[in-house]
Amino acid sequence: MKFKLWLITILIVSCITAKGQLKYVDNDSASFLKLMIVGDVTLTKEILNSSYSEKSKTYDFQHVFHYIRPILNLGDIVIGNAGNSFGIDSNFLDGKTNNAPSEYGIALKYAGFNFLMNANSAAVNQDIEPWLANKKYLDSLHINQIGSFEHDKDRRQRNPTLIKKDDITVAFLNYMDPLPYYTGVSPVVNGVQEDIIKKDILRAINNGAEFIIVYLNWGNEYQSRENVNQKNLADICLNAGADMVVGSGPNTVQNVSVSGEILANRVKKNIVLYSLGDFVSTSTEPLFNSSCIIEIVLKKDKKTNTVEIEDDGFISTYTAMYEDGNKTRYAIMPVSQVEKSNINVPISATEIHWMRSAAEKVRRKFSGAIDEIEYEINDEIIDDVAEVLTVTRRPLNESKNFRLEINNHLLSASNVEDNEEDIASEPIYNEGIIYKVQFLSLRREIPIDTEYYKHLRGYETYKEGDYYHYVIGNFKNLKRANDFCLDVKRNGHKYAYVVAFENGVKVK
Repeated sequence: MKFKLWLITILIVSCITAKGQLKYVDNDSASFLKLMIVGDVTLTKEILNSSYSEKSKTYDFQHVFHYIRPILNLGDIVIGNAGNSFGIDSNFLDGKTNNAPSEYGIALKYAGFNFLMNANSAAVNQDIEPWLANKKYLDSLHINQIGSFEHDKDRRQRNPTLIKKDDITVAFLNYMDPLPYYTGVSPVVNGVQEDIIKKDILRAINNGAEFIIVYLNWGNEYQSRENVNQKNLADICLNAGADMVVGSGPNTVQNVSVSGEILANRVKKNIVLYSLGDFVSTSTEPLFNSSCIIEIVLKKDKKTNTVEIEDDGFISTYTAMYEDGNKTRYAIMPVSQVEKSNINVPISATEIHWMRSAAEKVRRKFSGAIDEIEYEINDEIIDDVAEVLTVTRRPLNESKNFRLEINNHLLSASNVEDNEEDIASEPIYNEGIIYKVQFLSLRREIPIDTEYYKHLRGYETYKEGDYYHYVIGNFKNLKRANDFCLDVKRNGHKYAYVVAFENGVKVK
C-alpha cells in the first residue's frame, strides 16, 4: 500500500486523465490491476549509434524513453516484445541474435518493463550459452522473459508463466509463427502448434489463471491488415480460453477486434490486437514509427472472485527524430501531449506533422473498438520521474510483491567499501559551525537507495524554498568534510559541495 500511495502521490494525482483513472484504487469490494502492453521494443542501429559517447566509451539510452516513462510506469505489469539478446557485450546488432548493450536493458527496466516476450528470431538463432547469459541478465534486472526456455523441463516449469499481483492472477503465453514447436532442442522456442497451444491454455486455467494473455509474433511485415492465418489462430486461442490475444511482427499497427460472450450472467470481453507495431522504430516511413500503448484495467470482485476487463484504451505513440547538438537522437513521444503542447519537445514542425498524420491512421483503426486515453503530463512531471529514477535506480512500478526474488546487481552492487567507521555516525554538534556535504536537490522528497549508495547512509534532508536538499555528514573539521565530499563526487554525485551550518541554520 505504501508503494501505491507513493506512486499516486508522484504521478497519478499529477496526471489528470480523460477517463477518470483515479477510481481504479483497491477498495473493500474490488481490487484492480493495470496492464500496459506495447509491440516491438527491438533496438535499431540508428539508436545504437546515436546513443554512444566517444568521450566515455559508453552507451546511454535513457533519452529514448524520456517522454513516455511517466505513462508506462503507471502500469503494474508492462509488456513488450524483445528482439534483442543481452549478456554478451560484443558485436552489437551484428548477426542473427541481435545482441544489444546492457545499458539498453537498463533503459527498458527504467521505462517500466517487467515482462519481455522472447519467442522470436533472436532466440531461435541463439545457442544455449548466449541464451543463458541473456536470461541471467534479464533476471538480474527483475525482468521476466517468456517464450523461450533452456530445455523441455524448463518449459514445463515456466510455461505458462503466472503472476499474482493485487490478488489477481494473470497467465502469459508467447509463441512465434510460423515456427513449429520442436522438442529435444536447447534452447526451446515456443512455436505455433494448435494442440500445444490448447494444452498450454488449459494448464493455465487449471493452475488458477483468472486472466490469460497470448502474445504472438506473427503476420506479414509492413502489412496494415491482418491475414487469414492470424484470424484463425486468434480464434483458436480465444476458443481454448484465452481472454486476450496480442500480436507483433508486422512492424505496423493492424486492426483490433473486440467481442463478448455472456458467462455467468456477465459479459466476458475478449480483445484481439493483431499488431501493435514497433514501439521503438527509426523507419524512414512515418507510418512505421507510429505505435501505441494498450492499457487494460482488470477488476476482481472480492465477493464473487470473478475477474473481468473493467476498462481498456490506447495511448498513441510515435518514435520521433531530433537533433541534439551534433547528434541525431530518437525518442518515443505521447502523441496527444505533443499535439496539445503540454510538453516541450525538440522535434521539428515537419516531424510533428508526420507524427499527427501517422497517429490519425492508428486512431481510425481503433475507432469504435477501443477508446483513446490521454494522460495529461507536463515537463515538470517528466523531469521529476527522471530525478526519481536517477536516485532510486528502480522503476516506479517495481514492488517487492511482484518482482522476481533474484539478487539485483543494480541495487546491491557498490564500488564503495564499507568503512569500519561510518562517516555519518559522528556525533551531531548542536552548537557552533558544522559542515555537511550537499549532494542532491529535488522538488519532491523521495527515499534514496542506501543499499546501492552505501556512502550515503545516514543522509538528511532539509527544505529551502521549493526544493528538498540532501546532505550527509556532520564535521567540525573542514578538511575532513572536503575529503568526504571528494568521495561523494567520485561515486556518482559530481555536483556535491560542502555547506556550513551554525546552530542548525545553514550559513548563507
